Amino acid sequence: MRTTLLWMFVPVLACCTALLAADKPFVAHADHVIAGEKMVPDKSHDPVLCSNVGPANNQFGSSGNFVAGPNNTVLGISQFMAVPCTPQTNRTLTTVKGAWQWYGYGANKIQICLYADSGSNSPGTQIGNCVTLTNLPTFLTSNTLVTANFTSQKLALTAGTQYWIIAQTPSRGTGSDSVDVWVGESGWMASDVAGEGWSSSQPNLQGVMSVSGK
Repeated sequence: MRTTLLWMFVPVLACCTALLAADKPFVAHADHVIAGEKMVPDKSHDPVLCSNVGPANNQFGSSGNFVAGPNNTVLGISQFMAVPCTPQTNRTLTTVKGAWQWYGYGANKIQICLYADSGSNSPGTQIGNCVTLTNLPTFLTSNTLVTANFTSQKLALTAGTQYWIIAQTPSRGTGSDSVDVWVGESGWMASDVAGEGWSSSQPNLQGVMSVSGK
C-alpha cells in the first residue's frame, strides 16, 4: 500500500491560527510499549485490499497521531487523519480495521469515513456514510484492531483508483470533544485539520489499518 499521510488542522480559537503553519501533525507519545503485547494482523475472510499491518511478531506501538475534535481541550485545534488505499481489483468495501484508541479525554468516539481522491493526492468528496465507533480501547491498553463495518453500504471500489480512509470526530455535539489516537508505525502519513485543507508530509508514524472487500 502506498504510504502517505495527510492531516488537517482546524483552529478552535483565533489565537491558534498560527499553528496552521505546522508541517507535521500532532503526535501522542508514551514512554514505553506494552511488554509482551503484539499487534494482531487482520484475519478477515474477505480479500485484503490495502494493509500496513506488520507481521504478528511486531511490537505494539507506543505512539500515534491524534484524532481530535474541534471542541477538544488537549490540542487547542482539531486534527483529522487520512491514509490512502488503492485496491488492485474491483471490490465492494466490507471492513476497515485500524489501531484507533481513546486518549482519555472527551467522549470516547471516532468516525471512520471513505473519501475519493481529489485528483491532487488528497481527499476529495465523501463516499457513503461514516461509520461511528464508540468504546475504543484506551491508548496503550490493547493490541487489537478495531473494526469499522461498511458492508451494508455496498460501496464499490475501482481497481487502480486511490481512495482515502479518514479518521475524524463529529463536528458538533457528542464526540466533538473527543481525543483519540491512530496508533502508527514508521512510514508516510497525511492529515487534514479543521477544514483548512489537507497537508501531506513524511512524519515518522503512519496509522495502522487494513482494508478488506469482496
